Amino acid sequence: MRLVWREAALEQDSLRVIAYTCDCEDVVYELCREAGLFYILRTERRDGVVQQVHETYRWRYKEACEVWVALLDGGAQ
Repeated sequence: MRLVWREAALEQDSLRVIAYTCDCEDVVYELCREAGLFYILRTERRDGVVQQVHETYRWRYKEACEVWVALLDGGAQ
């Protein structure tokens, strides 16, 4: 599965992080909820400095969880 990444909206009012990967890596993923929909946020860092922040499209909970698991298992990128 290939995910479509778009530039993240920097001002997100009611963003809630549901799950996340270890922030010890250069790329960190977060499963987020906002306004009842879910999406994945990808933050890329170099030497501890944020370089890029991208997000996926929004899904309902079941679809978002399926994509999240696929991402963690290597079945999505």
